[in-house]
Amino acid sequence: MINPLFHDEFHAEISPVPAGSSRPIWSVLIPSYNCAGYLKETLQSVLVQDPGPDKMEIIVVDGHSTQDDPGSVVAEYGQGRVRFVREDANRGRIHTYATGLSLSTGQLIHQLHGDDKVRPGFYNHMEKLFQDHPLAGAGFCRSLYIDGNSKWRGMTGMEQEADGILPNFLEKIVTAQRVQTPAMVVRRAVYETLGGFDMRQDRGQEDWEMWIRIACFFPVAFSTEVLAEYRVHQNQATQRDVAEGSSLRAYERICCIVDRYIPAAVLAANTVRP
Repeated sequence: MINPLFHDEFHAEISPVPAGSSRPIWSVLIPSYNCAGYLKETLQSVLVQDPGPDKMEIIVVDGHSTQDDPGSVVAEYGQGRVRFVREDANRGRIHTYATGLSLSTGQLIHQLHGDDKVRPGFYNHMEKLFQDHPLAGAGFCRSLYIDGNSKWRGMTGMEQEADGILPNFLEKIVTAQRVQTPAMVVRRAVYETLGGFDMRQDRGQEDWEMWIRIACFFPVAFSTEVLAEYRVHQNQATQRDVAEGSSLRAYERICCIVDRYIPAAVLAANTVRP
């Protein structure tokens, strides 16, 4: 059942996959924009774990890159296994995300930005996490921070000592962003219920708002394994947002947006901060 709070002009509608359709377990959605130099590594990290087209679809959605040619990278390294979709114009990253979600047919959605990577065992381990916790609407693992040369620069923390549903995760995620996108997996049914990423956050922190939204309405599971790699480099959209000062405005928008749906008791006890 859809949540009417999020079916408006700010959230793309993600329609259910038609009944009777053959569906893979996984949809790996790779949005890209002027990051073809890293896309080879991203694709290779997925394809080495590929369980086959019956279980996984892989879609690269390019937001009309102007500085490189991601299509040629997909053709060379995808070897026909990866679907490539190029937007006819750049309408912002939230629109690119919505295109991928609308095209997806998998039960589990993994959005993997075109400059990030997954580590060996990601898909097997995360699939088991959802099997073990069928009520979870989303689940995430720990991740490494890597630089432009794929050197390790840090690691996300332990949310709890063992795999499982996180108690009080909403109270934690509303105070600070603690989940990087390549580490997160979301059931497609959750996007169908809550809509796509908020278009008001196209200048940053759209993932944080989405994780808050999901935690408000669904249990979230956690894996202690370090299975994803989030790249930090100067050409990254997030870093440009910080340099331009738009990140602070994004934080302000999040506060206004989540006020609509966060329970009053949680808002009273917590303050959203970067």
